[in-house]
Amino acid sequence: MNTSSEKRQRILDAAVELFRSAHQVRKVSIEDIAARADVSPTTIYHYFGTRDALVAELAKRLILAITERARQFLRSPLPFPQKLQAIVSGKISLTSAMSDEVVTKMMDQDPGMVRFVEQVYRTEIAPLWHEFLEAGKAEGYVDPDLDEEVFMAYLDILVAGFRTRADMLKEWRQNLPRLEQMTRLVFYGFLRKEIDLFPKEAK
Repeated sequence: MNTSSEKRQRILDAAVELFRSAHQVRKVSIEDIAARADVSPTTIYHYFGTRDALVAELAKRLILAITERARQFLRSPLPFPQKLQAIVSGKISLTSAMSDEVVTKMMDQDPGMVRFVEQVYRTEIAPLWHEFLEAGKAEGYVDPDLDEEVFMAYLDILVAGFRTRADMLKEWRQNLPRLEQMTRLVFYGFLRKEIDLFPKEAK
């Protein structure tokens, strides 16, 4: 007999599979997820309360997956330019595999999602940025005089700015060329040597 945690995990795994294949073709229903997970729709509502809460849980998993992928690349033996390329392409790859509904939920201003993102940023992402800067300085790709606190404040300003243009993020597939240009602008502000973040062979 399945334990409660195993059943919950099976629901999430089934939802991930369906949302990855859905994109904008059709909306994944609770009934679809229940059938894939071999549970009743009532069971899903019992564990998650609402469909929106389930989507939010998938968005959280995506954020954690992107963070973990970045950590793996950052701590790999790759040279700094390839680490940076891998982190950027890995984020795009993971995001592209998920439906727009889940990606949009990542940027939702719902208080629960905002709290989750802030916690992950504080405990996971910010320390990774510090590691990233240290690695870049050690290999000569980041200005050694760059003040890390100034850099973190710079990131905070960028995040706040993106919130004013939520339209670009919600329609991110259509705006991908613009987002690539903006990513270059962000990184070239502190890189000492030029790195092609989107090499042609990676596309």
